[in-house]
Amino acid sequence: MVKVRMQGTKREIRWFLKILERESRCSVENTSDFFSNKGTDRYKRLYTEVHKPQKQG
Repeated sequence: MVKVRMQGTKREIRWFLKILERESRCSVENTSDFFSNKGTDRYKRLYTEVHKPQKQG
């Protein structure tokens, strides 16, 4: 499992999160809500966990 912190505008983060969720080589879980960054209203933070899929069989 890899813990990921994404930082950018809400639109940029949503765009990248969709790419990760469509990727079959990983599973995105436990995604947080957006957090504000100190000193700016434009950029936000979001945390998520990316898991390697379990082998079948």
